[in-house]
Amino acid sequence: MAPSSFVSATGSARHHAVTATALTVVRRALIEGIPVTREVLEREASVNLGASPKDAMQQVDMVAQRLGVSSLG
Repeated sequence: MAPSSFVSATGSARHHAVTATALTVVRRALIEGIPVTREVLEREASVNLGASPKDAMQQVDMVAQRLGVSSLG
């Protein structure tokens, strides 16, 4: 089993990557006029989390639900 500090750091890193994803997508929508779509969010999450689009969206969904946002699936 991983030490709790490692698990906490991993969770924190994931949370930061999801936050960066959301803010990047919002910034592009506001500044560049790029529409917010599931595909745009998947692509950005995949890059920030270093995961496949499906896995990245699962991680985004986990963080969103933890924050009280209903499922994105």
